[in-house]
Amino acid sequence: MRGAVASSAESGEAIVGTQSLDRGLALLLYVASSPPPGLTLAACTAELGLSKATTLRMLQTLVRRGFLDLDSETGLYTLGPTTIHLGAEYLRRIDVRSRALPHMRALVTATRETAHLGVLRGTNVVYVELVENDVPVRIFSQIGDAVPAYATATGKAILAWLPHQQILKHLPKTLSARTPNTITSVERLLDDLRATRERGYAIDETENRENVRGFAAPIFDHNTEVIAAVAVAAPSDRITPELEATMADEVLRAARIISVEMGAVLQ
Repeated sequence: MRGAVASSAESGEAIVGTQSLDRGLALLLYVASSPPPGLTLAACTAELGLSKATTLRMLQTLVRRGFLDLDSETGLYTLGPTTIHLGAEYLRRIDVRSRALPHMRALVTATRETAHLGVLRGTNVVYVELVENDVPVRIFSQIGDAVPAYATATGKAILAWLPHQQILKHLPKTLSARTPNTITSVERLLDDLRATRERGYAIDETENRENVRGFAAPIFDHNTEVIAAVAVAAPSDRITPELEATMADEVLRAARIISVEMGAVLQ
């Protein structure tokens, strides 16, 4: 195979006994990589280097299985509905924890501080993954810990990218103070979430634990909907201005990479 088909397949020679399957899949990839409005039988035949009759049989099989559609008026082949179902199922099965873990490790390496991955559950954020640092004074958290979303960088990074009414649904009736710095006013919290969205990441200014600061950025899925947040936290007396800038930059970088791997298309 030539050009886009060969590079898309990235599989070298076909396994013995599967040449027909390999050609059919290469044909599907060729149609998928072509720009609208689609490809003709002649174009497909030229690309495959096979006879017109053989190419037609493969195209007819792909159409019958729903992988391709044929416009009977123009004779153009395009992707069919089966490819949508396969793509949606692939995206549904992507595990944010497994995607995030290597980037959380890189985040810890870059900052030497503890990284968390959290998801929103009711009014709490639940930590579903954790990578600890190796310095003597650590932030002690556990996978499965649930803390009020409004009082953490992880929670605020998710809340900030929700529609207004959804934000309110994830807040308790009373924003109880967990430390002297906890935001206990809904109006102040909404202001903080607006600022979070503007800068791209959330900050926990010792709002959940005294002497602990955190920075978190949202993770988006293939629908560009926020599904989680990745965070890094440290004792506040250890965070210099230089480390603060590094933590913010690195958490943004990690969140962006994870989002792309989850299928998000970001600006």
